[in-house]
Amino acid sequence: MSDKKDNTKKDSNIIKYKSMSDDSISISKDNMIVEGYFAAFNNIDSDGEVFTKGAFAKSIMEHGPGSVSNRKIAHLAYHDVTRPIGKIIELIEDDYGLRFKSEMGTHQEGKDFLEMYKSKIIGEHSVGFNYMLDKILRKTSPEGVVYDQLSEVKLWEGSAVVFGANENTPNLTEIKTQKDLTNVLDKINIRMETFIKAVQDKNISTKYNELFAIELQQLKDSYVSLIQRESFDDTQIETKSEASEEEKDSLKRNFHLF
Repeated sequence: MSDKKDNTKKDSNIIKYKSMSDDSISISKDNMIVEGYFAAFNNIDSDGEVFTKGAFAKSIMEHGPGSVSNRKIAHLAYHDVTRPIGKIIELIEDDYGLRFKSEMGTHQEGKDFLEMYKSKIIGEHSVGFNYMLDKILRKTSPEGVVYDQLSEVKLWEGSAVVFGANENTPNLTEIKTQKDLTNVLDKINIRMETFIKAVQDKNISTKYNELFAIELQQLKDSYVSLIQRESFDDTQIETKSEASEEEKDSLKRNFHLF
């Protein structure tokens, strides 16, 4: 398929949102400055779309922190314009994606989200933007995947989100061995412990407890669905022939925690 413009099913008047996992979030020594990425480049997302480097350049020039605009690109909570949580003081495109540096607000919600950044409850960011229909190019990857390349969009804001773009339930088809299962269970455990500690520390407003409870329940459901699966037999457990029976029994016990 040759490259061509493709604006089908796109609407430049509707704000579009795209989320990404961000494990590069950092907090400065003064504990008020947060750095991370609002978006990544060159990744085909679930909508079959890709941001390319330069997609946000015009928006940054016109509405970025160094612009004279009165309508600067905002750092929000959940794409809600009534809930700004910080002031973006730096916004650049590097080879990886759209990198931000924000000074978190001293109001209560700013403090809450700063604590959620610190405790790693927040591991996702999302951008709110409009399509530029003449900047969309339909392309095909070397692997034969058809996608829309977005070389320019109109960026309005970047948001911190507690819940990620992907469902918590793991893809069971990708869990083929005891080692795979153990790794997924470990990740779920770490995420649950993060939320439990945040509630125990009482540094975040109790109004977020209901949201935390929802994700904890989802994580628990995922955990239970995994450990209640039928156990792998010895041929599926990735152990060497010299592994002891005690080691194999220990692996199998992971399925019977509840």
